[in-house]
Amino acid sequence: MSRPSEFLYLHCHSIDASRTDCAVESTQWILCVIPADRTTVHASADGGSACSFHSIRVSAPFIALVPAWARIEFGNDADPRGLVVALNSAKLRETARKTLGTKSCEIPCWVTAWDPFLREAADMLMTLHSGISPNPMCLAAFADVISLHLACRYGRNADKREVGTSLSETKLGVVEHFIHEHIAENIQIVHLAGLLHMSPSHFAHAFKNATGLAPHFYLTTKRLKFAQLMLFEGSLPLVDVAARAGFQTQQHFTEVFHRYAGCTPRAFRLAHHRPTIG
Repeated sequence: MSRPSEFLYLHCHSIDASRTDCAVESTQWILCVIPADRTTVHASADGGSACSFHSIRVSAPFIALVPAWARIEFGNDADPRGLVVALNSAKLRETARKTLGTKSCEIPCWVTAWDPFLREAADMLMTLHSGISPNPMCLAAFADVISLHLACRYGRNADKREVGTSLSETKLGVVEHFIHEHIAENIQIVHLAGLLHMSPSHFAHAFKNATGLAPHFYLTTKRLKFAQLMLFEGSLPLVDVAARAGFQTQQHFTEVFHRYAGCTPRAFRLAHHRPTIG
């Protein structure tokens, strides 16, 4: 994907392309930044004042929606992978009007979200680009489908899911499953909010109403319970226990564990570990 695919409504670039503003009138475009593998993307834009400065970081399995004039940079990844899909705002509004009957549809930028559909769409577009240039009619179909998806899920006039002040069992299950699958990773509140397409502040309020615990404290207790299980059942080095439970360093793990359990991880292991009898 060394070159972009040019089409009236849809442009695709490899995430490491030097230029991501895919149109002359960049204000008319929205970028879907879809990193792959371990790539971390930092998107920022400075409108000339403190109140108009925006910055967002995103890595798989999440995506980000940013304006086309955003500056795209990478972390320490020497081989960044992924896709940047630019969509024409006029096409998006037209699709929303025809399909949803919505007179106006504003898609918010500077959003991080867990969006399996867009990740699947990106994989398909990458496959198309691996061969010859995609047929314009094929790109037109992608433009329609992605526009409809963005309008349905992110459109301000279409999405009323933040009205509630608590979370349903189904939504809590989504959060639980994600924490279980990614416990060793650096999970941020913005990631958990993105799972349910909620703002971090509203998610934190609704989550505490549903569970009685703040999201950060809840996540910490999950990490510590997992660490206790490893200490109880196995003989992994403490540094490995800390890493698998999602703590950045063994020292931080020891400090947090001591506050939670009243003893160090080593003392807990000596008191509770039951060696296997051969």
